[in-house]
Amino acid sequence: MNLIPFAGALVAFLLAASHWMETWQKDKNKKQISPVVTQVRRQLGFVFLNQYTTTILFLILGILQIHIYAELTGDIQYYPYFFGIHIPCLFLIGPLSYIYFEEMSGGEFYKIRILHFLPSIVSLFYIFVFRPTDFLLTSYDLLTHNHNSNFPNGIHCLLGVAVLSIFVYTLSIFIRVFRWKLSSKEKLESSFFPFICLLGYSLFVVLQFVISQLFFMQLFVVACLSLTLLLIMMLLLKLDHKELIPNFKSEVRSARYKESRLRGLNINQILQRLNDLMITEQIYLNENLSLPILSKRLDLNTHQLSEILNFHLGCTFRNYVNQFRLQEAARLLLEKPDMTILSVIYASGFNSKSSFHKLFIEQFGQSPQNYRSLKK
Repeated sequence: MNLIPFAGALVAFLLAASHWMETWQKDKNKKQISPVVTQVRRQLGFVFLNQYTTTILFLILGILQIHIYAELTGDIQYYPYFFGIHIPCLFLIGPLSYIYFEEMSGGEFYKIRILHFLPSIVSLFYIFVFRPTDFLLTSYDLLTHNHNSNFPNGIHCLLGVAVLSIFVYTLSIFIRVFRWKLSSKEKLESSFFPFICLLGYSLFVVLQFVISQLFFMQLFVVACLSLTLLLIMMLLLKLDHKELIPNFKSEVRSARYKESRLRGLNINQILQRLNDLMITEQIYLNENLSLPILSKRLDLNTHQLSEILNFHLGCTFRNYVNQFRLQEAARLLLEKPDMTILSVIYASGFNSKSSFHKLFIEQFGQSPQNYRSLKK
């Protein structure tokens, strides 16, 4: 049974490595980004934490599983300074999950306050400052409550609060997703139902840890097994059902945007939804895309959208759309050398050869032919 958390740690580290490589590869292959897209990302707060949230989350879960394995086998006594590190990690799981969910659902994750991370900082301070001076020789005694100190009581108190905080964060996310599903008039079963099931099982796993830490310690091994199964399930979903998260991401952002529109104009939400329509749905590829069509998708009138583009992004509707089309054309020129220039023009959403050439030279300082040949 001691191998259960060890296996869970391996799966967690695999997931962390997988997400890190995915993010790194995206950054590596990222083409030149237009000023408009950069401005949108700046408005939406795309930062390092947003990019690597899942990587950090699975890395922390791996560390937790290793710590559990060391406790169950008694090897923790040989690595005394490793004892207690799981508590700050536990306090981080809730906020990181919240950030990941907020970003995925189009929320303002970057407005999260430092207060969410304060428990992790305080617990880290307590563990490494108030530990007994003879801690190096008595870490195992601390685990068995044989040490003459209040330190172990504080450790177990922090541990209970940390696990409970994860339960609260997970429950709040579950309630919000379930509420969006119930309030939506559209069919969202394609990804909402399996995601709710995944959240429900996650809630069940956390509840097991809460009960084991606060009331019934014999349930701890069962909780470890449930967590390992959850990690294996997530790994299998990542390998076999890659469409689940993207579908959920698109649908939940749409549901959240509609909810925000009921409360009036929210510029950050509008910019996020606009960004999704352009980057995820690539509606700029439609050569008939117009200001009224885009306004309708955003549930705005044309004057409101035009004002937002001019005031917040500093461009007109036509310039905004053309920036995405030009980036798509540049990508096609490099990635599909057998494609004719005319085919690239129409495939990227332009319907005029002359206007495309003029805009392309203004953007990249050279003709499409030269751009393709010089970048080879």
